[in-house]
Amino acid sequence: MTPTLNQKIERHYFELFRKIYPLPDGEIKYRDRPDIIIDGDKRLGVEITIFYLERGELIESEQNQRRIRKVVLKKAHQKYIRKGGKYEINFSFNKDHPLQDIQKFSCKIVDKIFELEEAYITEGISSYYLRDIPELGFVYINHNLFSNPQWRNIQSHIGFKTMSIDKLENILRNKEKKAEKYIKCDAYWLLVVIDSFDRAQEQEIPQEILNGEVKLESDIYEKIILFQTAPECVLEFKR
Repeated sequence: MTPTLNQKIERHYFELFRKIYPLPDGEIKYRDRPDIIIDGDKRLGVEITIFYLERGELIESEQNQRRIRKVVLKKAHQKYIRKGGKYEINFSFNKDHPLQDIQKFSCKIVDKIFELEEAYITEGISSYYLRDIPELGFVYINHNLFSNPQWRNIQSHIGFKTMSIDKLENILRNKEKKAEKYIKCDAYWLLVVIDSFDRAQEQEIPQEILNGEVKLESDIYEKIILFQTAPECVLEFKR
């Protein structure tokens, strides 16, 4: 069976993890529920979960917004080219005003750009001229003309959030509820991943976790492991 995109992502993180963390001997098999089986003297199941800053079902989550931004700009760019647009433009979106209606917003962007062009307003566009489109944080119009002008999302990013220990606890409990559907194993591990290069995940690990002060109790998982990709960091929670 062809793995889903989510399974491919989880397998990618597991391959990074296994390079720096000693695993028991055994054949590694990619499965579902749990995600990894290591068949050795004992059968170990490894469940992988990605620690996103916001839940994936929320429209305002970064993992959803970056997908919507891409579609919005693609549609808006196509409309712009069809209408004879010639400028290359960089956009940054305002996270406090998440995108929702793709068709409506792509039209608003095109109308706004032509309005700015007619007023001979190019280069860095101040918020004053964007006040009727709060979803846009910044626009830069390159005043040079191009035969094939490109539009790009140059998303600004300020500061880091600190990992929520309550959210970590919720991740654990939600995974435990699904454990009854796991393939039978002698033991299970929960691997929690933070990709430091993904803005939907990027967060600072609290000092109390780094110091080993946070304990997580589980009747399902023999080990609960936090894996941060960069800098590479593996932390096992005490029970």
